[in-house]
Amino acid sequence: MSASYHFLLESTKFGTVVVVWQKWDGKTRIIRVFLAENKEKTEEMIYNNYLNAFPSSNTLILEQTQKIQNFLSGQQVDFDLNLLAFEICTPFQKRVLLAEKEIPRGHVSTYSRIAKYIGVEYGARAVGNALACNPFPIIIPCHRAIRSDLTLGGYQGGTSMKQALLEFEGIRISETGKVYKAKYYY
Repeated sequence: MSASYHFLLESTKFGTVVVVWQKWDGKTRIIRVFLAENKEKTEEMIYNNYLNAFPSSNTLILEQTQKIQNFLSGQQVDFDLNLLAFEICTPFQKRVLLAEKEIPRGHVSTYSRIAKYIGVEYGARAVGNALACNPFPIIIPCHRAIRSDLTLGGYQGGTSMKQALLEFEGIRISETGKVYKAKYYY
């Protein structure tokens, strides 16, 4: 595995998105996606986590950042999971992320439903923690997980971004911040 980290910053309507990547065994692998309100905060997150990172891109990373941009504009996008470095996740987190990825556009699930689906009956908090540390937000659409009381819960890009992404997918949010008449998955 190469010790060099690369990153690509992309300005979006929600702020700055950065894709951190490496070449592993000659293959491009996405290590992390950061969501932040502004470029300065994003750069701070990059250098706090990847001290030797430097800006660069390649065709695969440019394609993925364009897909992220399209997704953040409300389009339906299919991401290539083979580019994700799941090796950085715990086995439990990987199970949670793959279950989350299966939730279709226009649907939501609760942390407890996801926990039951992956075989951890009372694991709602653990699922929430795994999603809070999702290294691949947007690519793994963790905005589709909500609390059992139908409130949105947290999101790395902020709750206003989470709400906007859900609304892009046709999910209605009430004035009190609860999901209204959602289609549930799991």
